[in-house]
Amino acid sequence: HLARHRDGQCYTLFVQSASFSNTVHMEAVQQSQKRSAAEAESLLVGVRAIIFDIEGTTTPISFVKDKLFPYARDNVEKYLTERFEDPETIKDVSALRELAKKDKEESAEGLVEIPDVDAGKEDVIKACVANVRWQMDKDRKSTELKQLQGHIWKNAYESGDVKGEVFEDVPPMLRMLSEEGFVLFVYSSGSIEAQKLLFANTTDGDITDVFTQYFDTTTGPKTDSESYKKIAEAIKIDAKFCLFLTDLPEEAEAAVKAGMRSALVIRPGNADLTDEHLQNFACIEQFDELYGDEDEEDIKRLHGDDNGEPEDDEEDDENDDEVDEDEEGEECPEDEDGEDA
Repeated sequence: HLARHRDGQCYTLFVQSASFSNTVHMEAVQQSQKRSAAEAESLLVGVRAIIFDIEGTTTPISFVKDKLFPYARDNVEKYLTERFEDPETIKDVSALRELAKKDKEESAEGLVEIPDVDAGKEDVIKACVANVRWQMDKDRKSTELKQLQGHIWKNAYESGDVKGEVFEDVPPMLRMLSEEGFVLFVYSSGSIEAQKLLFANTTDGDITDVFTQYFDTTTGPKTDSESYKKIAEAIKIDAKFCLFLTDLPEEAEAAVKAGMRSALVIRPGNADLTDEHLQNFACIEQFDELYGDEDEEDIKRLHGDDNGEPEDDEEDDENDDEVDEDEEGEECPEDEDGEDA
């Protein structure tokens, strides 16, 4: 995973990491392996497309687990009751029903079946609510569940009950990467609709314009390398020119297996990484670390430190160079004996 091709030459991508570990040992190990952005090689060399995970990468895990999921769980019954006759809801319920039939064939433990519409609205809703909560308790990422959750969250965003959360560095860095010509994509287990809703309703405003396309589990599981191959084919960019950013090593491994590059994102609240993960993948804490030390001026521009004028040090250096040139151009005077003074 550390070998990367740059201008036809093979070079080593050094590991960059950080730790939120609670143990002194892990902090020491990870800090010894953590390299600052000023020392690191840019992760963007040769990259054309950047694919972003959401939970734990662009968005705090706490927002998803402590706000979005509880909201869907608490409001699913109300949502289904108010929209039971809507075509969209009918489709969602039908999808859950078909999934439940498959789960029954596989003898899924604790499964809650969903009766046909003939059983009556109340019984169908009751079964749907139980099925949804059963899936959420198992932390399932089924497309059918994500689809319904996305519709519930859409209602939450539109009503103002929920505002999307992203890490502070995300909006400016996404815009900067987009402006510099990188093509940006999203690949998350949440439905495409839910992804768009989150980025359209962030506390920083609508940032959906930076993304070219979105992918969810309809493309395939995020731990399956075939999913990343499909994405590369869909965006028409060779996998070797794609960089996938995620907080989960299993997803990063799948992307690398598909021929992509991948780096792990370490954010507050994310699970600790093992020594093996730290050794196998480059790790960053913020998106500006993608640049390493190769684009210092861009990083200054990102943080508003560059006003387009040369810094004092640069001016001093230029003046020093002029003085040196003048001195080099002058011949040393000779003394009366013809010798150099």
